[in-house]
Amino acid sequence: MRLATGVADRERRMTYFEPRVGESVYGATGHPSRWHRCVSPLPHAPAGTPAAPVVEAMEMLRLPQVLASDAPRRAVVVLHMRLSGDPLNDLPRLRDLTAKRAEYAGLLPAGVRLLESERKAWVLSHITFDDGALPEVMPPPYTAWGARDQWLWLSASATPVVHFPPDPEDDGLFAGRVRLSADWQALVLRDGAAFIGTSPDSGDGAGFHPTAASLVHTIYLDAFLLGRWQVLGVNFLANSLARLPARQAEARRLLDLERKQIELRRALWSSHITVHGNANTLLERFQEQHRLPGLLAQAGTALADAARYVETARARRSGLAVGLLSTIGLPFAVAYAAGALWGEPGPKTLLYSTLAALAITVVLFLAIPAVRGLASAELRRPEV
Repeated sequence: MRLATGVADRERRMTYFEPRVGESVYGATGHPSRWHRCVSPLPHAPAGTPAAPVVEAMEMLRLPQVLASDAPRRAVVVLHMRLSGDPLNDLPRLRDLTAKRAEYAGLLPAGVRLLESERKAWVLSHITFDDGALPEVMPPPYTAWGARDQWLWLSASATPVVHFPPDPEDDGLFAGRVRLSADWQALVLRDGAAFIGTSPDSGDGAGFHPTAASLVHTIYLDAFLLGRWQVLGVNFLANSLARLPARQAEARRLLDLERKQIELRRALWSSHITVHGNANTLLERFQEQHRLPGLLAQAGTALADAARYVETARARRSGLAVGLLSTIGLPFAVAYAAGALWGEPGPKTLLYSTLAALAITVVLFLAIPAVRGLASAELRRPEV
């Protein structure tokens, strides 16, 4: 993608990320899974503030195969937009897919459609100010937050205070804060993230903020996209485990899930994606907002418990079968040995020996409760 600082293609972005990230976010070499097209000039030059949000570019990312069997038919669409002079009013409207569905659908290639089940978009915003002075934009109860935190919250949540008034005394609301430098900060929430400039942005393409804009549109966006894959993958694994009956007959499905967990960890799960730091921190905050570490640990524990149950059930079944066969086999072995030793070879001796073995077996089952327990347990075993 062409930005103010040049072309941010796969090769250039991979100089920032570790190699293990490449295939998940960009596809394999020679087999891309990500496409883009410019709708209007994207470089952040001083072209004036538009009267309404403008779509500058669009990207489409095919889901990694490890996420689902129909992944090649599913994709995530990213719209790069330039906000108007009223960004806090723009963001809630842009996030509402029910209202913007027709407009967004008109940007998609032929044969591609938005899922009806999706109602809200995940919004990543970056807002700077000419003089670096942030005006307060929330009611008096939030004065203690300060203007910077007010902008961070409203931009990251993309939700007006009238629709959701956060508790002004809840310190946990800013647990997703990332202090990038003296020039800007970020706040990562479950349904969005925002970068707010805290130093002046001259708008002439000079200084730090044009570079910051390029980072948001490229590598920081990619960190959040990887986080989105992780959300889909971990929830897919957890939901599949929840639907798996705990019985020995599901051993093959259990092995498939264990393989899926290994593939997900190899292809997607990481909180260390670069040696440069900031993208790691952003991804970690995203994971924390979605409680992914705990969910992945719970899924791993549930998978281990299910595997242990299946192995225990299999061993128990084998032990019961061996015990039952030994109990039944002993009378027959004794009867046939006695017939061979004292009887005349022939069908009559074989018949008498068999009848004697059956009689001894019936007596054993009637006289010894433990033997009846073996047979009863084999017939009633729940893992069948």
